[in-house]
Amino acid sequence: MQIRTETLDGTLIAYAAGRIDGSSAVRFKRSMQAVLGDEKTVVVDCHEVTEVSSAGLSALLMIARELEENGVKFALCSMAPRVRIVFEMTGFDKIIPVHATREGALDSLRD
Repeated sequence: MQIRTETLDGTLIAYAAGRIDGSSAVRFKRSMQAVLGDEKTVVVDCHEVTEVSSAGLSALLMIARELEENGVKFALCSMAPRVRIVFEMTGFDKIIPVHATREGALDSLRD
């Protein structure tokens, strides 16, 4: 699991790569917490995420809840079909906003 970030117009964009599973979920959560600053919007671009397990879903949910508690808008984008299916089958796409593209996610957070 790797994360690289950039800030675009005040939005933190975190590019996640690899698997978010039992062996990397805690590291992913800590890495995300470490890169968060005073941004009011955060997007995780998942185009290089190859798999998400239940532990990964839990880590993403904890991040989303922490951000929400701090008034930060959060979205995910650019999931590979096999990752998107996991989100749809578990209903997580109803809990955490998921967008097909980074631009779609950024637009949704501007509202």
